[in-house]
Amino acid sequence: MAKAVLVMDMPEQVCQKCTLCYETENDDEYLCCATGKLLPDGEKPDWCPLRELPEKIPDLKSGYEDFSVSISRVGWNACLDEILEERKE
Repeated sequence: MAKAVLVMDMPEQVCQKCTLCYETENDDEYLCCATGKLLPDGEKPDWCPLRELPEKIPDLKSGYEDFSVSISRVGWNACLDEILEERKE
């Protein structure tokens, strides 16, 4: 099955601040629309599907870096740049 990625601002540690969280008809009950699960009170649950993007790999200037590592770094960082690019649509 094909996969998709949604890039959004990471909400605070409280699910109720997330754009994927909706209040149900029952008072003080919230639903995660990404998983279809009811949210527990308190902090973000372990089963939350949102993950922070990894960091870019820093540029190595030692002159001793492996060529394959250098190519991997360039590809990794280019991929992150593409994901974070603002769309003008």
